[in-house]
Amino acid sequence: MNDNNIKAYVMNPPDFKSAIKHGDDFYIQFHTFRPDIEAQIIKIIHRYLEEYDILYIKDTIITVVKELINNSIKANLKRLYFKLKELDINKIEEYRQGMENFKIEIYQTSTEEYLDKLEESKLVVRAAFKISDDHIHINVINNIPILEAELNKINARIAKAYKYTDISDAFEDVLDDSEGAGLGLIMAMMLFKNSGLKSDCFKIYRKGDLTIATISIPKNLSEPESRIEITERILKEIDEIPAFPENISEIQKLCSNPETPIKHIAESISRDPGLTTSILKLANSAGYMSIRKVETIEEAVVKIGIKGINTLLVATGVYKIIENRYKRFEAIWKDSYKRAFYAQKIAIQLKYNKISEFAYLAALLADIGRIVMLSVDEKLFKKLREITGIKGLDDSNLLEEISLGMSHSTLGALIGKKWKFNEALISTIELHHRPHMAPEKLKELIYIVYLADAFVEIENKKFRFEFMDEDVLDYFKLADKKYYEQLHKVLKDTYTGTV
Repeated sequence: MNDNNIKAYVMNPPDFKSAIKHGDDFYIQFHTFRPDIEAQIIKIIHRYLEEYDILYIKDTIITVVKELINNSIKANLKRLYFKLKELDINKIEEYRQGMENFKIEIYQTSTEEYLDKLEESKLVVRAAFKISDDHIHINVINNIPILEAELNKINARIAKAYKYTDISDAFEDVLDDSEGAGLGLIMAMMLFKNSGLKSDCFKIYRKGDLTIATISIPKNLSEPESRIEITERILKEIDEIPAFPENISEIQKLCSNPETPIKHIAESISRDPGLTTSILKLANSAGYMSIRKVETIEEAVVKIGIKGINTLLVATGVYKIIENRYKRFEAIWKDSYKRAFYAQKIAIQLKYNKISEFAYLAALLADIGRIVMLSVDEKLFKKLREITGIKGLDDSNLLEEISLGMSHSTLGALIGKKWKFNEALISTIELHHRPHMAPEKLKELIYIVYLADAFVEIENKKFRFEFMDEDVLDYFKLADKKYYEQLHKVLKDTYTGTV
């Protein structure tokens, strides 16, 4: 096997950040798609899209590019396999003979062996980036010509993908296919469609001895609101979500008035037995642990402070709605408590004490859209989870966008507006997966929630340090993986000790 310490890719020019800044052409070339190469490509795409202020399509573009790269490497492996077996891929009988054993031998018995041989071959994949007046062009190129029959099949799938309205339809269609292949490409094209990119923004063609897949991204791509096709069932669900509890809204008004005596606030809370229980429970939860147990509401107000009580009021109001309407999704709510705990402790650990209470609340509510979204069509998301298992694609945000044309963070922001949350809270819910879009005045808050969420997702085996937003790492001086993991361990150990 290749030594993982050996750099297995070439970048030209070596400084891609400078190339992007000056509008120069740039490429990264490799034989196999190793994790370090994947991380580099993600960072490159991030920087290109950031330069032209269209980062909201980052996840879509990354997914499509990765799918194209994997397909290119698969094509190279196929050519290498046929060469080693001394079969002519252009002859029908020999093609059939080779394909009978290709998948079994390559992917089930001798994967590493063939990947090593591919590293030593002249077969490469190049991801090339070019800027024109109106577009960013990403070309995924492999140095073998695609067969005419394969090209026709791919183009037919692309055309068909733009006609699907639901990923489950595509799933059934692919299962009916005799080869059971092509779902990844269809998903990629559905992402394109739901991101506002037209079918002519993507094409695959042959040029001499090269196979080229081109993505052309308009620099003036419309804002997310105009590209999102919100389905009727989502709108209906938002309409049916109960208004924020009136009694909590009234107590919040008392909290917002600096002249209101603490005793009056405590009395208003105490009139609602259910709210009193919830406030005391939350006041003594992991996020608000103290040496002595809080026994009375007035004591809770004094110990936690008005900002903290307002945080608890909002959290309790949301939990009441979830408990009544979405009880079966309590597992997500438990993850939310961990994220909230992490966010509050990160704020304190990194000396952002003033926003620690608000960071707790923002992180707690960050996934409210996911809970509502999953309630809309549980069968659909069960199907999506099956697809995830088949393709190894575990980014639920992408699946949400493929299926519904929107992400749970966007839906969460819509819910926040319905409940009349303040703009800072709405923006944090909406941007907690897109910290690069954080306005300057909310940068610390959104970065903290993003970081807390990343730690929880790493524990759920859905995320890796290599995929972290570089701006967030640099901002908190966590670019060294050692410091990042140290902070995570401190948070994890502290949380474990308080639950």
